[in-house]
Amino acid sequence: MRRAAVLALAALVLVAAVSGCSDDRVASPGPVRRVLVVTVPGVTWSDVSAETTPHLQALVDGSAIGDVSTRIGAFRQSATAAYLTLGAGTRSVVPDVDTGVALNPGEVHGGVPAAELVRRRTGRPVDGIAYIPVGATIEANASSPFSSEPGTLGQALADADVRRAVIANADAAEGFATDAPPPDGAYKRSAATALMDREGVVPEGNVGRDLLRLDPEAPFGRRLDPDAVVASFHRAWTQPGRSVVLVEASDLSRADAYASRAEDAQQAALEAQALADTDALLGRLLDEVDPITDAVLVVAPTAPGGLGITTLRAPDVDGGMVRSASTRRKGYVYLADVAPTVLELLDEPAPQGIEGTPMDVVVARGDRVAQLERQADAAQVRAARLPLVVTLVILALLLLTLAVVFRDRLPAGVGRAIRPLSFAALGLVPGTFLAALVPASRTSGLVYALVVLASAAVVGAASAAVDRRWPGVGPLVAVGAVLALVVGDLLVGAPLQVNTVFGYSMAVAGRFTGLGNLAFALFASAGVCFAVLAHDRFGRRAMPWIGATLVALVVFEGLPMLGADVGGVLSVVPAFALTYLVLRGRAIGWREVLACGLAGVAVVALLGLLDTSQASSSQTHLARIGQHVADGRMAAVGTILWRRVHASFGNSTVLVWLLCAALVGAALLQAGAVARRWIGPGAPERERAPETVALALGLGALAGIGLVVNDSSIAVPATMLIVIVPVLILRRTAASTVSPASESMRVRAKTDHVS
Repeated sequence: MRRAAVLALAALVLVAAVSGCSDDRVASPGPVRRVLVVTVPGVTWSDVSAETTPHLQALVDGSAIGDVSTRIGAFRQSATAAYLTLGAGTRSVVPDVDTGVALNPGEVHGGVPAAELVRRRTGRPVDGIAYIPVGATIEANASSPFSSEPGTLGQALADADVRRAVIANADAAEGFATDAPPPDGAYKRSAATALMDREGVVPEGNVGRDLLRLDPEAPFGRRLDPDAVVASFHRAWTQPGRSVVLVEASDLSRADAYASRAEDAQQAALEAQALADTDALLGRLLDEVDPITDAVLVVAPTAPGGLGITTLRAPDVDGGMVRSASTRRKGYVYLADVAPTVLELLDEPAPQGIEGTPMDVVVARGDRVAQLERQADAAQVRAARLPLVVTLVILALLLLTLAVVFRDRLPAGVGRAIRPLSFAALGLVPGTFLAALVPASRTSGLVYALVVLASAAVVGAASAAVDRRWPGVGPLVAVGAVLALVVGDLLVGAPLQVNTVFGYSMAVAGRFTGLGNLAFALFASAGVCFAVLAHDRFGRRAMPWIGATLVALVVFEGLPMLGADVGGVLSVVPAFALTYLVLRGRAIGWREVLACGLAGVAVVALLGLLDTSQASSSQTHLARIGQHVADGRMAAVGTILWRRVHASFGNSTVLVWLLCAALVGAALLQAGAVARRWIGPGAPERERAPETVALALGLGALAGIGLVVNDSSIAVPATMLIVIVPVLILRRTAASTVSPASESMRVRAKTDHVS
């Protein structure tokens, strides 16, 4: 294993050298006296221009900008969930009650004054905006997989004696007087939750009907009265001391809610008018902001494609792009990053319940808005292209499999083509990533197909040529192309992962650095297959290099500076270890299985310690997990792991645990059975087949553990088949290639039988 240690050390040195070549210079803005937060629901960078939004464009010119990922998963997040996330600093959920009911002290709900409702809940009079369903909201989030604590930001500001105010009213209903309470379901005032405290109260601001005025041409016949909004803002903004004021461009929400009632052309006109009114209001608000002492944060809490705008202007900020330790990708932040950013701007610490990280500012060159627009478009293209590409790949693999099954009935020329086509099938994988280097492939399906097929042809031809010259080496070249592509991409910041079919979409807030779950499945399965193929070809003399390669792959998979894939490390370490042990001829029992699992946990812990040595702006979630463990907060660690299981299997707790137990139990029983039959000490010499058993155990462990600890459910083991099927075909069709290890075993078995 000395060679394994040397190669792992070399990998670390290479990573450190490449990581140090980045020209990004991280700057943390602040501190300031006041923070203005303007929320612009639904606004993307395609909406921003000097012609349509001159005030916003002027703000952009002097701000750090980026995309804020407004959702996690395939579904658009509701406005209430978005604002709760802003206020909790952690992803939050919405209870099954009136979610947008926030009231001024003088308003009534169900015939009861808001002040009385608050008194009933708290036992004391409270003067301020009251979010009525705060109790149900706190309970719903306490029992959710995210364990968020609504009101965390507001409570932290209150504890630091920072004034808070919210000005918003997106009520959406028709046919009632401006000064009358809206009907049930028409309350759209969830913006208050972004700055409410744990009791659901915001002490200052205005969410009442007096912020609106009648306009028969506006959605629902109402729109914000800019004079009323500015007057409310002025009262809150000019108070002495430090303060945070949130103003929602509520007309944008009202226009979006009206979409089902208007024709397409009319809806576009309503949205354009709401955007123009929002820009004019923003200009008036900015007139009262002192750029020397104040900060302005504009953020879209919701967005149709999942990526909304965010801009940050502060005394120390002059252009550039935002990023955070949560994303570690220039130009991207999470909604959960808003809360710690506000606190950092005011030089206040973030409570432990906040999982987001403060926004930093990095240098950016070129047209920043155009760059962000292109990536948002690419995310949409990726979402549309993924089902077709996966379907075509599955069809190709199915045809290859059928060709192998019925090989004896096919013409000789077709049979001879199976092996080269299997090499090319593996070449499709790097092709899907390399297409990102060709800008035209993002807009043209034909160009994309040509790039992918050209890559497959190159890999297929090269592998076939090598295989003819050195039988058994061709499969190593084809699988090695997958590994080399991924490793090279990781070393330069993983640009080929961004918005590619088997990479990750920037619009769903899953991952922004390192390997996504689909790429992990391809990479890890290729690692197991590479080890087995090397043993197929070179036998036991290749074991030192097999071990070194597997260790290096673990390093590239899990290093914090390359992405810190916790679920990936927990999967690959046991899978790689089992593969290596079987190839060495080691009998696999309960102790070996347990040791391999514990090794995965130990490697994650070591990587967490390494992560803590980085600057805070570069630390990943590994450092947070390590800190939880060091402080004895194992419940927090359990919550993080439970989120991954929940993301894969949904809300059924009993079903999840039964499925996990069944998978683990079946895997262990199968491992034991296979070990006893094929590689146990008592197994007949003639029945030992280490390569086949290693492939089965390694890939089985990878699929089973990956299914549970990664958050993409069945997608992980399903994606592994893209590598596994061609490799199995190549091994099946390698009739002329005899494994030195297998040959020596057969000779030894024959000799033992004769003697």
